[in-house]
Amino acid sequence: MPIKLETATNITLSAHSLEAEDNMGRFEIMKPPGAWKDFYDRMLGEKGGGNKRKATNFTIPFLGERYRCILANSAGGQIITMRQLMKEIPRLEQDLGFDWNVIRPLLEGSGLTIFAGQMNSGKSTTMISAIDRLGRAKRGNLGTVEDPIEVEFTGGGVIQREVGTHVDSFSEAIRDFVRQYRKTIMVGEIRDPETAEAAVLAASLGHSVVGTLHADSAIDIPTRMSSLLDTKLGRILPSVLRGMWWQHVYRRGDHLSKPLPIYESLYVTNSVRQIIADGPEKLPQLMNEMVSQKRVSMAQSATAWIAKGLATREELRPWLEARGRINDAQLSL
Repeated sequence: MPIKLETATNITLSAHSLEAEDNMGRFEIMKPPGAWKDFYDRMLGEKGGGNKRKATNFTIPFLGERYRCILANSAGGQIITMRQLMKEIPRLEQDLGFDWNVIRPLLEGSGLTIFAGQMNSGKSTTMISAIDRLGRAKRGNLGTVEDPIEVEFTGGGVIQREVGTHVDSFSEAIRDFVRQYRKTIMVGEIRDPETAEAAVLAASLGHSVVGTLHADSAIDIPTRMSSLLDTKLGRILPSVLRGMWWQHVYRRGDHLSKPLPIYESLYVTNSVRQIIADGPEKLPQLMNEMVSQKRVSMAQSATAWIAKGLATREELRPWLEARGRINDAQLSL
């Protein structure tokens, strides 16, 4: 079944081809339809006049959707990569299939909660949905800094800023939100030392800070965060961490199979803080904390899909055997 372009979540557009991928993982290459060819020519005229060695980032509405675009030069000529943005916030349980009672403790009170995963893992969508599920009364005044703004929060008490449009950097927006009495601060991506330091400091001042990070597992999160912090703030990190969530979405690449979320999480208790403070060599002990909290690991999450007949062991092997952190005997816990 051909991909409908309005359902394509990722598009690569050039003068002579359009590559489309949808949320099911299906991929198709085609000749750009007329409207898309006109869009390409118009964007080159409006955005492509600068330094050809530098990419141009922009967000634009097109054919009823919003896209985050990057126009860049390549060996094959000028290309535009486009990511479709959300129209509305998905529902955590009904649309994403996650248990609110698992995520809720990771967001209550003050501190730093990290939603981690690799690129295109859905971590930002889950973070946004979870903050929305928390509700206006518990989250309080909300400030978000994103690149780009993924979706509009409703209900009042919200300031949303886009890097490059409303503010120069993630870190500057976080510092502003502290002075603007934002109880909850959402950081679209923690990807540099300045952003990591501002997030930790805001959390240490009593704010609820929620952000995304590229990491290979929940247990990998402290190491990734520490690598962005200086020694002083690295010592503070265990005391401000509140929750850690990691996920990946497995897509089969056909129109019949729904995406399967694989995840693991950890609520940061005093014993978890002590393990993190004791250094990287102690981090494998966090698996025991996951078990004691009755939280599933990525291997257990993947095994549940296999048990339901929705995927094979071979398909999900990377998450069953990753990093040797859990063996088959533990999967029934």
